[in-house]
Amino acid sequence: MAITDPEAIKFTNDYIRPMCENLRYMAARGSDWATKWAELSSKFPNKVEEVVEDGREAEGISRLTGADINAAATVFASLLTIMDVSAQTAINKPCVRPLLYNSPD
Repeated sequence: MAITDPEAIKFTNDYIRPMCENLRYMAARGSDWATKWAELSSKFPNKVEEVVEDGREAEGISRLTGADINAAATVFASLLTIMDVSAQTAINKPCVRPLLYNSPD
């Protein structure tokens, strides 16, 4: 039986497809991130006293600490562990746009 309910179709097109495209991008970017984090993680001591001095606070952007970076890295690593082959297959099918991603290196 076909799903023809307009609200269900709108949900598919407004939420499922765009979120799958975001997750596909995250998975692609995530493998680069994991490589870089393995190289650079020791430069970020997990301490609130260790501040990233990037001069961005003058722009109104929050000042980050080594503890902040490590906390975000923990979340990234957790998310990437669920992006196995079956998860990537599940998120790739609903995607309608090509993956536009180039490694930042």
